[in-house]
Amino acid sequence: MSLKTIKPDQLKELFFRNIPLVDVRAPVEFQQGSLPGAVNLPIMNDEERASVGTTYKREGQDAAVRLGHALVSGAIKEERVKGWKDFFEKHPDAVLYCFRGGKRSQIARQWLQDAGVSVPLIAGGYKAARNFLIKQIDEFSVRHEMIALSGPTGSGKTHLLHRLRKRYPVLDLEHLARHRGSAFGAMEAEQPTQIDYENQLARELMLLEDKINGGIKPLVEDESRLIGRIYQPATFFIRLRASSVVWIDEPMSVRVENVFDDYIHKTAIGLSVQSLPRCQEEEDILRGEALQVFDKYRRSTMAIHRKLGGLRHQEVMADLDKAQQDYLNHQDLSSNKVWIEKLLLYYYDPLYLGSLDRRQVKVLFKGTAADAENYILALGQK
Repeated sequence: MSLKTIKPDQLKELFFRNIPLVDVRAPVEFQQGSLPGAVNLPIMNDEERASVGTTYKREGQDAAVRLGHALVSGAIKEERVKGWKDFFEKHPDAVLYCFRGGKRSQIARQWLQDAGVSVPLIAGGYKAARNFLIKQIDEFSVRHEMIALSGPTGSGKTHLLHRLRKRYPVLDLEHLARHRGSAFGAMEAEQPTQIDYENQLARELMLLEDKINGGIKPLVEDESRLIGRIYQPATFFIRLRASSVVWIDEPMSVRVENVFDDYIHKTAIGLSVQSLPRCQEEEDILRGEALQVFDKYRRSTMAIHRKLGGLRHQEVMADLDKAQQDYLNHQDLSSNKVWIEKLLLYYYDPLYLGSLDRRQVKVLFKGTAADAENYILALGQK
């Protein structure tokens, strides 16, 4: 983009094209929430920003600006300008922003211009772009109906979304939230902040809208309001909950195998029993990681012990202990299927099916994952 200032009506193109962004706010601001595609190359670190803020409150803007220039000068200024310059030379279409498009981004742009690099700014900065993204979520939720992909735990909803993504418009909320949406759903990667999740969701909805034509309704997994610690934005969640449902209906044996594959076989537990050439140190590391996974599942089971009830909680914990012993003594993973099936029967099925009954959803289709896939693809061809 060649314009000096990115105005509100150009923000959609900015995010749609995933233009690299340089956020010059302090790290503490960036960590609370940033724009999709942004890197943090601050003009002031957290301590410098705090000092300037205190001076602003006590002595006014002019004194704060003077202090800022004094703190960021000499070698410090040269290092930060070099960091910006290097980034813009690698990404010549990148855009600069601060919180409101005020002093920090204007000063950074001037310093870059003095160094021979001309860069555009976002008018209104992060605040304006954040408001734009929230508006996109609300407007999408008003304009478009969705189809909710439903079914009890282990039915293969996420896997079906992944298989369909190149052939039908889908939205994977668990991927955005970096959480599988259950008591056992925490992933290795930390969840984003609520703000980052909403900003990424807005961008995904803009991309999704571009794929919707001829009345096609995007497919979204039927999630609860809370995914891990991430809340669905209200307007989006209301629309999702009002959606008609494609229900995956698989027998318990298939569901147990699906959960076993995701939560045992594809984790350090499964990797550690594979016959691969490894040294003893690698074996020990993998075994330690596998035991950490078992400990994680115990903590997750403890977190739902009240809903399980005392006897069932003890039963599942005993099954988990046996599964760990079978792993340690015989490298046998099959007994994990015992506690997995009990959790599906005791906890997940009553929770999920009870929620659907209360909502009185409209079911468009009910069948196996393979049949549901064919049904969805046929919708895309109409």
